[in-house]
Amino acid sequence: MYGPGVRVGNWLETALSEEMRVSEMKKRRESGNLLLDRTRAVYDRFYQETVLGPPQDVLAFGALVQLRPVKINVCRQQDIDQNLVLSVVITQEGLHRNCHTINEMCDLSVAPAPHPSLRSSFRIVSPNDDDRSGQYLAYGEKFRLQTLEPADEPMYLFSGPKRLNLSLPVEKTFYTTKHGEVTLPLGLVSHKNCGPSARVPSSHTHFFCAHKDPDLRFESEGKTIPVNYPLLIVHAVTNRNLAVENVVANTLFGPEFQVSVETYKNVYKRETWKNQWKFTY
Repeated sequence: MYGPGVRVGNWLETALSEEMRVSEMKKRRESGNLLLDRTRAVYDRFYQETVLGPPQDVLAFGALVQLRPVKINVCRQQDIDQNLVLSVVITQEGLHRNCHTINEMCDLSVAPAPHPSLRSSFRIVSPNDDDRSGQYLAYGEKFRLQTLEPADEPMYLFSGPKRLNLSLPVEKTFYTTKHGEVTLPLGLVSHKNCGPSARVPSSHTHFFCAHKDPDLRFESEGKTIPVNYPLLIVHAVTNRNLAVENVVANTLFGPEFQVSVETYKNVYKRETWKNQWKFTY
């Protein structure tokens, strides 16, 4: 049994520890370092409204666009129109590392977008860092998709083939499979980590558009691409199509559909709804 003096000392120690914890929490709240405050700041930043365009009838380099799946079939029924678009989502690791903007730790998903925002808008840029703003984009012509932030260090969408040890080129929290094999993920890479001697070859950030109809695919090469027209977005290195999966991932922004780089064809050797996208302003 402890004596009265020991008990009083333990009570004082517990009270002092609680007082220090409350004081530390108040300091973090005043400085905005609480996890709740950081989460709210990230939400406000990622949902900051943007202006798409300039609006045209065809796609052009330098244009700010949204990438929208034509449709999503769930349980053999077409999903209702929720304005689903390709979006950037911050991970829990990035949030704990106090990341306030888009970075390489972010994932990509297909999420509802009531209005164009920072996380759901992308810029079409040249594959070789040349300024080709205003020039029309054609079928079969390579391009990059760049996020709007950070402005001083461009971030590009990328994917790649599996490594020699069969590991994936992108570290992600969620993965999808096709016939038991893990599909190639889609990730983000900064400009400084992309190049001949960098971690990711620049060719892994290259994509090109293909006509949705295989019978018209060859003759459409070199023609301009209409806006709001269904098409295929092909990863140049792996020759696989950008795909939206009917698999839901529980992200920090809520339940959203996963994306991958995988080709899905039906019995008629035609790409299914998973590979059909359209650019919108």
